Amino acid sequence: MEKSFQIKGMSCAACASKVEKAVSGIHGVSRASVNLMKNTCSVVYDEALVSDENVIAAVDAAGYEALISKQGNLFLDDENELKQIRVRLYISLALTLFIMLLSMGHMFSVHLIHNGFINGCLQGAMALIVGILQKQYFVSALKALKHGGFNMDSLVSTGAAASFIYSVFSLFQVELTDPFEVLLTSHPVFFEGAAGILTFVAIGKYIENRAKHRTSSAVSALYDLAPKSVSVKRDGTVVPVMLDSVSVGDTVVLKAGDKIGIDGVVLSGSAHIDESALSGESRPVKKEAESEVRSATFVLDGYLEVEVNKVGEETTLSKIIRLVENTAQTKVPIARIADVAASYFVPSIFAVSALTFIVWYFVLSAEFSLSLSFAICVLVVSCPCALGLATPVAIMAGTGRAAKDGIIFKSPAALEVLGNSEVIAFDKTGTLTCGTVTVVARESLDESIPLNIASLYAASIEGRSSHPIARAFYSPSATLIEVENFTFEKGLGVNALIGGKKYYVGNERLLEKLGICLTADVGYKLEEFQKGGSSVIFLTDDMHAIAFFVLADPLKPDSAELISRFKNAGVNSLMLTGDAEDTAEQIAKKLGISDYSSRMLPEDKLNRIKKLQSEGKKVIMVGDGINDSASLSQADVGIGLKGSMDIALSSCDVILLKERITDIYNAFLISRATMRNIRQNLFWAVVYNVLTIPVACGVLYPAFKITLSPMLCSILMGISSVCVVSNALRLTVLKFDSPKNMKENILMKKTISIEGMMCNHCTASVKKSLEALPNVSEVEVSLEDKCATLNTSEDSSDTLLKAAVESAGFKVIDIK
Repeated sequence: MEKSFQIKGMSCAACASKVEKAVSGIHGVSRASVNLMKNTCSVVYDEALVSDENVIAAVDAAGYEALISKQGNLFLDDENELKQIRVRLYISLALTLFIMLLSMGHMFSVHLIHNGFINGCLQGAMALIVGILQKQYFVSALKALKHGGFNMDSLVSTGAAASFIYSVFSLFQVELTDPFEVLLTSHPVFFEGAAGILTFVAIGKYIENRAKHRTSSAVSALYDLAPKSVSVKRDGTVVPVMLDSVSVGDTVVLKAGDKIGIDGVVLSGSAHIDESALSGESRPVKKEAESEVRSATFVLDGYLEVEVNKVGEETTLSKIIRLVENTAQTKVPIARIADVAASYFVPSIFAVSALTFIVWYFVLSAEFSLSLSFAICVLVVSCPCALGLATPVAIMAGTGRAAKDGIIFKSPAALEVLGNSEVIAFDKTGTLTCGTVTVVARESLDESIPLNIASLYAASIEGRSSHPIARAFYSPSATLIEVENFTFEKGLGVNALIGGKKYYVGNERLLEKLGICLTADVGYKLEEFQKGGSSVIFLTDDMHAIAFFVLADPLKPDSAELISRFKNAGVNSLMLTGDAEDTAEQIAKKLGISDYSSRMLPEDKLNRIKKLQSEGKKVIMVGDGINDSASLSQADVGIGLKGSMDIALSSCDVILLKERITDIYNAFLISRATMRNIRQNLFWAVVYNVLTIPVACGVLYPAFKITLSPMLCSILMGISSVCVVSNALRLTVLKFDSPKNMKENILMKKTISIEGMMCNHCTASVKKSLEALPNVSEVEVSLEDKCATLNTSEDSSDTLLKAAVESAGFKVIDIK
């Protein structure tokens, strides 16, 4: 049995390790894996030996609380609690800044309160309020101590408590009438250190809480893809029933716009089904008798009667739900470098502080106050402020810089893993391609009808159709002409009367039916287009082909450069698509991807990701639909694009709000820079402690009378924090390539010699036609030189360029 438990009370890697150890120690448990970011523990155990109560009791004995996870629900602070945390943080920050102004304002010639006793008391009162507002660190530390352990909160609370207690002790020695200078010389206090420790660490914890508050609505969004009710045919009558009332063997009636909530086989009817959310196939799939239909898809047009063969938990949608739930709760936890270091650092500092007092007081017979001062100096100077800030401040700076460019990291874990990944897997449709079928080229085949008139005829006829391909010809705002006697011809196309004459819009089979033959030259062009994965639709009358239109789902302009950038960075690119082999091969070839898989279902993508991970590789997954949700969740980092379905965004770790696919690489760069910054911060935090702790212990006092006062230790602690923050702030000005710069790196210039241009209207027409092509930019047309020059971000087909120019009514002489 594998079951997931929600864990309450964990704050760091030491906590996660403790829970894992406690649960793993139960007889009959074969594996326990804690996901710190989701506050869950996945447990594999023998039902005959272990019960849920055993697991809950073991977690409770370790000092934490366990609950059985409910489907699609993770233990997270609710919105109200997050708001309360935010309010407490704002108040703490305001108080801390005011304390710092009281204690260090003299450095900037600001003297708010000259009386030392009143100044110190006011600082102490505000520091106490901060301590009460951030009491969770003390509670957590006491819980850990009660169960015989330490965590990051032990450092925070001990440092803050030591700072506060010593300050109170020092303040008792200040006279009521003493000036402020007494606090700086004879009896220093450092309440700002006590408040600052709690406040700065609270900022980092708030960021983590926000990250942990990742939406748990993924499964709910999946359920929303299924209809609440369906139309069922019973006793010859169609009646609406609730989806959970449908049984295997029922006949479900589906019409245009209906969501499909069952799996079944078509008994009768014909319709086009949008399966892009499930399989990634960009083109609508036609369904007829004996075709299979699946849940999580919907009907675009037509009418179907479907015999139900799978309902409830057995449907394709339910299987995807289980995949998302399982992968979301079994993701490997991300190690917190600072927390792991703290698990060793805290007891070591306690030991050093105690040893310092013992040596000075009992061995060297120093005064009690001096011995205590040395011991407290050790605690204060080694205060975990810099260590605690090293990770969250860098993460805040990195994610803030990313957010300015529309790159949203949903968790610090994504920052930690993204830059170290070795494989990036892409969905094709809507990710590397634009995701919509468009007319990418058109050409006239009958000189008696201008191409613009042919396009108008085709759009007007298709405007009466609800077929998905028809949408490529017109927009809702387009001006169309009236047509009569509109007719749909199954498997061929559509036709209608315009001005009393019949015109057809359809495929090559339509031409065969009408007995229309194409020239060898046109046939060659069509073959070239079809090899590239495009479809060709014709406009004809009863006797002649008038024009043809090339339909395709074009590549996004920056896709090829994105793949190239990752290749140069040592990251292997993989394409996973539900498209046919020929289409997948052509797209992969254009992008320079050598590793790709076609005709993949959601579970196939998921298994491919798992296989790569079993080989020890960190995997990034980029996608935009429900078919990618399980893979996005399973991958070490899932990236969702703008326009992605809510379920995909719920399953991923990074969201791109803008349409620039190059932001995927920019997110990669930000991750690398942030982790490098964190390592630098941790290094200097450790170096700071290595250099200052011996001096705080008093090793230089006997020979040189050099010692550190608690006040000076507080200042050094502050300096270490400033250094960490300043280093992290460099991330806010991080530079990376814009889409324009990335395109320019791979631009290919082409010159097209054109015959027939006579005026500026001609050049404008040619320019408009070329600019409509994908992957083409900076088009310039010269009437004097009779040519057009352009830049393309990939080796665009000369046939496509020629078709675009000739569609404007001109002849291409040469392309170089």
